[in-house]
Amino acid sequence: MIVTTDVEIENFKKAGKLAGEVLEATSKLVKVGISTGELDEFAEKMIRDAGCIPTFKGYRKFPATICVSINEEVVHGIPNRNRVLKDGDVISIDLGATFRVENGKKMDYIGDTALTVAVGEINPRLQKLLDDTQKSLYAGIKVCRAGATLDDIGGAIEDIAKENLYGIVRDYGGHGIGPNYHEDPLIFNYRTGSKVRLKPGMVIAIEPMFNQGGDRVRLKQDGWTVVTQDYKPSAHFEHSILVTEGEPIVLTQRPSEVI
Repeated sequence: MIVTTDVEIENFKKAGKLAGEVLEATSKLVKVGISTGELDEFAEKMIRDAGCIPTFKGYRKFPATICVSINEEVVHGIPNRNRVLKDGDVISIDLGATFRVENGKKMDYIGDTALTVAVGEINPRLQKLLDDTQKSLYAGIKVCRAGATLDDIGGAIEDIAKENLYGIVRDYGGHGIGPNYHEDPLIFNYRTGSKVRLKPGMVIAIEPMFNQGGDRVRLKQDGWTVVTQDYKPSAHFEHSILVTEGEPIVLTQRPSEVI
């Protein structure tokens, strides 16, 4: 999807702003003893109270509002009232908010965003994994403007992973965002040789995933949760971006976040 009107831009901004607010509020609830199901219920209520729709719930039959992935889980973990957070865990929270406009025909505008936070006290090496993964997201955003290639984004992310000897998740990556949520292009978090160039008005999600161990991941039997094959911890950060001729617009920037 190419955004061409001021109305479309404002609608994407509304969805993105809400997604950022919900993610920040939900992440602030993270503590020892809270369940992932409670986090999910909180996020869903906040999205619906704002007059929007949880993007993930029902998408390809996903059963919840947020994805919660703990420790060796990379992405797409399913919330559960019986899954309680423990001291020393790290948890990735990934969510989407859909602002739906129905004026003759239905049109959805989506904000998609994620972050990984510590539960209680974690060791410095694990905290560095989180910090560096977020740093790589910002590096990818910095080069995200019209005329840049997908390799410019992937390369900026890859350089930080290589410098710090992290595994890069290669089976999943960023993507375009449109009315049906996931769209082309697929945005890898490493260089592929792609010469595909960004155009003004594109809305894309950039989402690096770094592992403390190797690159390889596998899908669990629930059909959703992706884990590292070596069971080493993983971190995941994501923002939705509007591409312009100049500086990119970070649609899902959280209220207290400085980029």
